[in-house]
Amino acid sequence: MTKPLTALACAALLLAPAVRAEDPKVAPAPDPWKITWEVGAEERVRSEALNNAFDWNDAADDHRLWYRFRTRAWAKATIGKKGEFSVGLNNESRETVHPDTPYKWDEAIFESLYVDWKLDPSVSVRVGRQNLMKGEGFVLFDGTSGDGSRTAYFNAVDVTFGWKKSKVELIGISDPAKDYYLPVFNNRNKLLQEWDETAFGLYYTGRDLPKTAIDGYVFYKREFDDRRAVSNAQFQPDRQLNVFGGRVVQQLPEGFSLTAEAAGEWGTEKARPGTGSDDKDIAAWGGYAYVKKTIPVSWKPSLQVGWIGMSGDDPATSKIEGWDPLFSRWPKWSELYIYSQVPEKGVAYWTNLSMWQAEILASPSKFLSLRGTYYYMSALETFPGSPKVFGKGKKRGDMFQARADVTFSGSLKGHALYEYLRPGDFYVGRDSAYFLRFELSYSFKKIF
Repeated sequence: MTKPLTALACAALLLAPAVRAEDPKVAPAPDPWKITWEVGAEERVRSEALNNAFDWNDAADDHRLWYRFRTRAWAKATIGKKGEFSVGLNNESRETVHPDTPYKWDEAIFESLYVDWKLDPSVSVRVGRQNLMKGEGFVLFDGTSGDGSRTAYFNAVDVTFGWKKSKVELIGISDPAKDYYLPVFNNRNKLLQEWDETAFGLYYTGRDLPKTAIDGYVFYKREFDDRRAVSNAQFQPDRQLNVFGGRVVQQLPEGFSLTAEAAGEWGTEKARPGTGSDDKDIAAWGGYAYVKKTIPVSWKPSLQVGWIGMSGDDPATSKIEGWDPLFSRWPKWSELYIYSQVPEKGVAYWTNLSMWQAEILASPSKFLSLRGTYYYMSALETFPGSPKVFGKGKKRGDMFQARADVTFSGSLKGHALYEYLRPGDFYVGRDSAYFLRFELSYSFKKIF
């Protein structure tokens, strides 16, 4: 009897470790330094045509037609839950066929190069070339306005302090007029904006309240060393600018929501060199508000009505009252109108504007989304620009937009966009303008 009991005891001892090893409660802890790699690429092709966007005059031949080819490639290493390292390259070349222009390869640049690291569960730091978008991009979205939609990066440090569903970010930005922080291949000396820009500030994102989202921000910015000649009417002397603002999104009953954002600006602009004038104070404002109603049916239709406004400069005062778009010179409201802003202040320089908006959205199928938008556009101040382009009124015009987005697969998508603007008495010309774009993009990524 003793021998069988001894054998059973030995067998139990031998089997015990195996049983404990299979117990999920004592599974080995995940490796905090495990590296996961992601590599990807994207090819985007665009056809764009526009006419009369600069002078509203059919007599002048300013019709443009071009094709844009953007190639992006990136790699990212994620190190457990500690952080990540990312690098990305970008090239966008363009062929203009009207007027006929020889095709040339454009420069290739680093679109991203950053390290993101968690110092503890509530504090993280991202340092390097990175994209930043806060809220709807009203003050912070595009750090490279001069290169169109090729890139939108910032050279920045972003320190985040988080708790529950909210966070505060300390952001520092340095964006020179030309890219000299990282190598440029086939360098074309592109201007990324007209001047050098530096900024730092705080951005608060609050999501702890039910059905309410709150953002708040304060920034200090310098714009200096304008690359244009002092004799140029659009030359901007060095300026120091402060902005303080906030945004709220409130979900309401019956499928309604209310969104509003407002900001004020103050600062100083130096006197124009050689004029003997004095420095000027800056006092400007900007904001928007809209109500949206979503109908709970399968194709998700919604109706949005709102207003957008940015102060204009009153030439009768010694102050500068025109809104400075900070880091938001991008086609948020129109692809056509950013070209019309060139004779005023510069491409996509949103200022001196009042727009009433009505918009309809719908998704009749999983692969198709539709949008129709109308803007009644005015200026808050007349503009003392070229009398060949600008009139003495304040109505900028009526704009109509239609867009269709198609998703063929997770990798292949495209869209078509048409914009039409009938000018008002803010301009001398009365001939309508249009913008038409077709886009197709293919992307892939692999994680291993």
